[in-house]
Amino acid sequence: MPVPAPAIPPFEPPPTPSSLDDSGRRILWIIGLYRAVCGAALLGIALFVDLKGVAAIAPNPFITGAALYFMFGLAAFAWVQIERLPLALPHLALALLAGDIFFLSLVIVAGGNAVAPIPILLFPQLAASGWLLRTQTAFFHAAFASVVLLGLDVWRALEGSIGGAQIVQTGIVGFGYFATVGIAVALGRYTKASEDLAAQRGIDVANLEQVNRLIIQDMQDGVLVVDLNGVVRGHNAQVTRLLGGFGRMRGGMRLAEFSSTLHDYWRRWQDDFTIPLPAFKVEVTQRLLRVRLVRIGSGLNGGTLIYLEDLGRAQTEAQQMKLAAMGRLTASIAHEVRNPLSAINQAAQLLEEDGTVAPEGQRLLAMIRNNSKRIDRIVGEVLQLNRRDRQQPETIALADFLRNLVDEIVQAENIPPGGVQLAIPEELVVIFDRGHFNQILWNLVRNAWQHCQKKEASVRIAARAGYMGDAVIFELADDGPGIPAELRGQIFEPFFTTRPGGTGLGLYIARELADANGATLELLPKSPGAHFRMTLKRASAAASAPAAQPEA
Repeated sequence: MPVPAPAIPPFEPPPTPSSLDDSGRRILWIIGLYRAVCGAALLGIALFVDLKGVAAIAPNPFITGAALYFMFGLAAFAWVQIERLPLALPHLALALLAGDIFFLSLVIVAGGNAVAPIPILLFPQLAASGWLLRTQTAFFHAAFASVVLLGLDVWRALEGSIGGAQIVQTGIVGFGYFATVGIAVALGRYTKASEDLAAQRGIDVANLEQVNRLIIQDMQDGVLVVDLNGVVRGHNAQVTRLLGGFGRMRGGMRLAEFSSTLHDYWRRWQDDFTIPLPAFKVEVTQRLLRVRLVRIGSGLNGGTLIYLEDLGRAQTEAQQMKLAAMGRLTASIAHEVRNPLSAINQAAQLLEEDGTVAPEGQRLLAMIRNNSKRIDRIVGEVLQLNRRDRQQPETIALADFLRNLVDEIVQAENIPPGGVQLAIPEELVVIFDRGHFNQILWNLVRNAWQHCQKKEASVRIAARAGYMGDAVIFELADDGPGIPAELRGQIFEPFFTTRPGGTGLGLYIARELADANGATLELLPKSPGAHFRMTLKRASAAASAPAAQPEA
């Protein structure tokens, strides 16, 4: 089954002008608190100050008006705490301002000249309207407040409650309303432009960081980021491929835990930046690596970039080109080679069935058949070199796939029941080419059985999830004598074999097919016996395919 395409995140529309961000919420909260405090102050004055002594026109209505304004302030403060406001921002600001003007007008009518400065209490509300709306609509709020208060003063002047000077004073306050709104609108627009610029810069930085991360992940060199305390803060996948620790790296791991050699190089370089660092060979992967360190940042925020360059990569690439050319040549002559082989096998079979061959000739016929099969197997294995670039990855339920495949291998290789032991969790699902996985496991199991003690559970296959959660660790071990240390660096080389009659291509092809599928195949320095580890890409359980049937 093909690998499903990644889900596209749903489209999120940009916020509308009436929506509130965190700063707008804070402004409403501050103004709501200010309104409640003003209401409490007016109510305190009404209750604890001698209103007649300060020439209040109607003490009792003044107390009532102050109490109503205080209750309105509390209600408005609670209203703006609601997660989803019932009104759009322009309507909400106008409704709150209208409430302020209405209740303050009651206090002004009841207080007379004693409360003449009360209109100045509206300055913060109008400033907030200008900053939040940032449009010409905010000037309507200033005009609304000025017209209402001027109309109220004109009405009181006609009744003889106040003089003409009070009307002039209110007009000056109204002019201040317009000036306050104008300044608030200008500041709001400037702040909005600064916020937009900062957001765009944040997006640019995030995009640049993502691009850098993708570039680093695709680099042929391994890259580690180490802080001043020797803690690994980041690395690319190539690091674990070169050092052979894929799936074991976890966040906050110290460099000494992951690679003692790199930690020693890092400490020596910290003491002297000019010291030459020799290349070193990784025992697990048998790769010769050159280390280069670069200082990043400064002070307590500084760190070190560690570059790992595979010195054998150029040689490997040349070898792969050579083998690819050999594979193409072999593919072109395979037909010509296998036709004569088929004729030879058929002739030997006919001679055997004819019965005219002397008994001493039967041994010669057996030699013909055995060597014909060997040539056919060699041609078939060399043809596998062309399969690297033709992978078709799909999701594979690992437990079902391995059970079926191992049953087939056991029957084909005449392995007794119980000779191969499986320990595979049911929930593991990987992304891999099914035919490639078949070929890799067949080569590993056949190789392990040829060198093991051939007892029950002589070959053990296990799998587990990697520490990072995005990998599956697959391991195959046997109870044989193991691979001598002096030969460990050669077992994955093409045409290298210690078994008479072997082609030396099985393990090489297995590693090449694993690499083509984004996996790693390595020989672990464990004993007794040979211990191979392959790290595969893990798929989500939801993407699990039905029970897999291995290829014949």
